[in-house]
Amino acid sequence: MAEQATDVQTGAWESILAAFESDLAAAERLLGGPLPGEHDAGRPARAGLPPAVVRWAAPERFGPLPEHLAERARALEAAQQDLAGRLAEARSNAATHLGALRAVPSARRDAPVYLDVQG
Repeated sequence: MAEQATDVQTGAWESILAAFESDLAAAERLLGGPLPGEHDAGRPARAGLPPAVVRWAAPERFGPLPEHLAERARALEAAQQDLAGRLAEARSNAATHLGALRAVPSARRDAPVYLDVQG
């Protein structure tokens, strides 16, 4: 019976890690493409949108992470940290570009928009 519980625990943790890997892959695609070694467990992104942001806590009902999954979890954490940095950089770049666009004066409504060069 203990072995069966371990299989259930391992399966649950594998599903959790696969979901994180899928969410990471979806976020990578939004940044312009995957990095080498991208993990994608085949869980489709919601219409190309990033996954919902939720505060995550380790599920107690599955027990501790099995030791043989620890390296996978550490690699996933490192990839998430890297992605978080690149997302912050992309956000900063977008804010810079938005600021530049806002600095462009709007067109005057009382002036012609087009110039007739044939007419």
